[in-house]
Amino acid sequence: MKRHPVPASLHRETAKLIRLALALQESGSQLESQSWQEQMRKHIAQMFQKKQNETLEQALDYLWTENPPACELLAQQIENYAESVTDAAETDAVLIAIPLLAWSRYSIPSGQISKSRLRELRTAMAKYLLADAARITLIDVLYSPEQLPAGFIETRALLQQMIPLALTGEDMHVDVSDLLTSGEYVADVRYVFAAIVVDKGAPLFAWQQAEITQNEALQTWQLHTKDIIAALLPGCHVQTLLPNAFFSAWRKLEYEARAFSLRAAVAYLCEMLEIEASALRAVIAPFYDKVLEEYRIGFSLLKSSQVLHGVTWPLIGDESDETDIISQIEAELEGLGKIVVLTTAMPMEHCDDCGMPLFPNVEGELVHPEMPEPVTPAPTHLH
Repeated sequence: MKRHPVPASLHRETAKLIRLALALQESGSQLESQSWQEQMRKHIAQMFQKKQNETLEQALDYLWTENPPACELLAQQIENYAESVTDAAETDAVLIAIPLLAWSRYSIPSGQISKSRLRELRTAMAKYLLADAARITLIDVLYSPEQLPAGFIETRALLQQMIPLALTGEDMHVDVSDLLTSGEYVADVRYVFAAIVVDKGAPLFAWQQAEITQNEALQTWQLHTKDIIAALLPGCHVQTLLPNAFFSAWRKLEYEARAFSLRAAVAYLCEMLEIEASALRAVIAPFYDKVLEEYRIGFSLLKSSQVLHGVTWPLIGDESDETDIISQIEAELEGLGKIVVLTTAMPMEHCDDCGMPLFPNVEGELVHPEMPEPVTPAPTHLH
């Protein structure tokens, strides 16, 4: 293998992963790519066996800075190994996330799911999402972001626990007292985990064996699970996304959460203050840590400069200051009384006391959001 130069300070195993990713990125044919992918998969498998999450993360961090395309290729290989098991003789398995976006003026539920509700979800997945011969198990927990597997190693370990249960048609119980406490936010995300097991090479999803698109499958899923999801998240406004392989579903949820959080903020303020959206002002500003990291949006009444609530819009993937994010944000805020766009680069400042992000007011100052009395304030950012 060609010796791509990497810093001597990196661990030997990290350096090998980096060299494999760089070689794959430079591949000139599908056959060569398959060879590099197989070498990479074997090395990644060794890292998982040794439980070396840190080695995997170091390789990704280095490539993210030095060669983003190679980083993406390595991430795909690591994520694929974490969320799927394909080395069994007769079966393949994949970890599935059922992703949900929710906002509420009340606490957003998480925790144990009742057996009856889990049965309803299982039936709906089998009928509207899965391939005919797919076997499934679900975990009886509505997970918050704080409660997700801590890393790649833990993700695969969870899937390996679930596979035998899918084969016998049982669901998996997790004691929620062992999980971290969920944070309190106006808008947040929730997950239900499932594992699908199929015969070697067989389809996983309905759209692999029928003439339907994923978008059509999503519409059917949303229609037939509306009552189930409402019962899981009482008192919440919910957007349901398409269940899919864990990292794909997580990435889609991360992207969709940005616009959802803006719409949730406007609806929350209108509901809490008993006003129309036209009475609100939004101030949008870019926030930098050497490079543009995110936009923050501060909300206030037209008649006041006091910031009532704030939302962050983080950049994702290859987005940069050349990406037209402002237009996307403005489109989501259509109907507000006024939208102010600041061009000054703001520092990534947070409250010294509570750690909450500070948001821009109309004068360009960074302030802590405060709801007026007697309205009870709520946490102001989305995961």
